[in-house]
Amino acid sequence: MKILGLNGSERKLGNTEILVKEALMGAEEEGAQVEMLRLTDYKVFPCDGLAPCVFGNKRCNLEDDFNFIVDKIFESDGVVLGTPCYILESTAIIKQLIDRVFSVNYRSGARGKPATVIVPYATRGWTPYAFLQPNILFLMLGMEVIDRALVHTQAMNEVVLYDRALARARQMGRDVAKAAKAGDTFYRGEPGICPICQDRVLRILRDDKTVECGVCGIRGKITVEKGKIKVRFDKDGISNHRFTQENIYRHFTYHIKPSRDYFNRTRETTKAKRERYREYPKSA
Repeated sequence: MKILGLNGSERKLGNTEILVKEALMGAEEEGAQVEMLRLTDYKVFPCDGLAPCVFGNKRCNLEDDFNFIVDKIFESDGVVLGTPCYILESTAIIKQLIDRVFSVNYRSGARGKPATVIVPYATRGWTPYAFLQPNILFLMLGMEVIDRALVHTQAMNEVVLYDRALARARQMGRDVAKAAKAGDTFYRGEPGICPICQDRVLRILRDDKTVECGVCGIRGKITVEKGKIKVRFDKDGISNHRFTQENIYRHFTYHIKPSRDYFNRTRETTKAKRERYREYPKSA
């Protein structure tokens, strides 16, 4: 059994790395082999949108370290992801990976495997989207997030002073290893509003009656019960959220794949019409 740690922080031996390594120590206690990648040590280029990987059913052909990172994820039985939250959300490397895993999401080798997310942050109230990108990354890969934790710690390496936070991280690592062994990926963390991604970020739709989880695409109605806000999600929507294997396949087969034929039919026309933009604006 292999548990992979992914560190989304630029800082070496900072709070994020310490927490990820503490989680890996917990996984080791459950008999796992462990490895950690500091993601910022690798080159991950922006997606160029040309999509030969999608249309040709190939690996991404950009010459960077993306395929190496994805292979490591696919080879593992579970993943611990740590990323700091600086300005409301995760670091840029996580978004880079999200755009690139589009190339493998419908044939992911990680589907059904457990993952956990640890997010150290400095300022209370500045974390509304902290779990948004990790959720999207793992949902795109078909993985099951079994726990998530925000850890308040500000100064460099400060988290080593907080035994409770270290113990929490270690238990998260143990739980990922246990889930990988047992194949039991139920959610163990603090429950959110959305029953799929467990986040609390909702969109109010234009009818001003319906709300939607912007990540999972499931819709519901807001109610107030005993003074507390509740959302009643559509049961069929829950079982048919946008990241199910069936919906990922449908998205590729009926929305993405047909665009190649349209592109080929209109290619010469678009090439001619785009020329007026090539030298605009003129250099001074």
